[in-house]
Amino acid sequence: MRPGGGIFPGGPSDWYVLDWDQRRTIAVTMDEEQESPDVAIGHLKRHIDTLGPDVCAIHLSQDGELISVSTKPEDDQTTCVYYPPLQHVECPSHVKTVLRSDLIELDRFGPNTDLVSYIPGGTLSQNKSRVFKLEWLRQLTSVVDDLNLKHGIAHQDISARNLLVEPKTNALMLFDFNYSGRIGGIGYGEDRDDVKGVIFTLYEIITRDAHFRDVRHSEQNPADVQGLEEWVKHPDVKLDHPVSEYRAVLNDWVDKRQAGRRISHYTEAPEYIDWPEFPEPPAEDVALVSTTVKWVLLERERRHEREKGNAILNWERPAQSKLGGGHQLLANGQYASGTERLG
Repeated sequence: MRPGGGIFPGGPSDWYVLDWDQRRTIAVTMDEEQESPDVAIGHLKRHIDTLGPDVCAIHLSQDGELISVSTKPEDDQTTCVYYPPLQHVECPSHVKTVLRSDLIELDRFGPNTDLVSYIPGGTLSQNKSRVFKLEWLRQLTSVVDDLNLKHGIAHQDISARNLLVEPKTNALMLFDFNYSGRIGGIGYGEDRDDVKGVIFTLYEIITRDAHFRDVRHSEQNPADVQGLEEWVKHPDVKLDHPVSEYRAVLNDWVDKRQAGRRISHYTEAPEYIDWPEFPEPPAEDVALVSTTVKWVLLERERRHEREKGNAILNWERPAQSKLGGGHQLLANGQYASGTERLG
């Protein structure tokens, strides 16, 4: 659950809680002044499965008992994001439009969860019993070259915790691209340089000394580890070549990167990855205290959009605890034809 809302001196406290399971927002009001939503969320969890699907607000006593519920549209605190008309969206020609009513829910995840292939064995940070092979270093530098110089993408979070080993091919895999960005574009930062990330990662794997990255990215200097006369291998670390060979491969690669072609903007890469910008919603009048201004709003309150007669995309769905018995749920929150909606 994700809270929002407002606190008033001496009370009441209003919390707008998003239940990811049902994809619905419940406004929780308690008469006391509360600095944290934890109490309100804890009480809401006791009632969430018994509230009707049209309940949008509840009033709770100090001990969490229900005082009242509301289904009034004016009490709905749900927000809705801007969805541009389909004709304004640039889609690849091979991508087909699929209606939510044509998609059947197979499983339910928490927020910000993606379904990916499972790679056993843990990350290099979790599983330190493996021999770290020199070939893995070469694979890492190769994939970083491809990302940076071929596709114009910076990973920006290279670390042992983001490295796996594919058991079938014994190849190193770089994952977790949540900090990645197009070089020179939005989300890109020179302080998160991938070459610097590889240098620190190799040093940390061999020595198990991570203190050089205990400072802000802008203060991390790869020369601090490259300039060390000796990298002292941790006694528990296993390598298939002497430390000197790892350093030689690393230094040779770093020298080539520094002397070679640089990418200052992702469009300079031969096979850069690009995508169209999200169409911006039209500006609308927003009333302030003494004036009216035009603002571009990416998020609006659903109740106001209803009042204006605008089309609204509803995301609510039944609680997972109420599913079962072979019922199939569609992505639009409705039950598939021929199955019974549970109350």
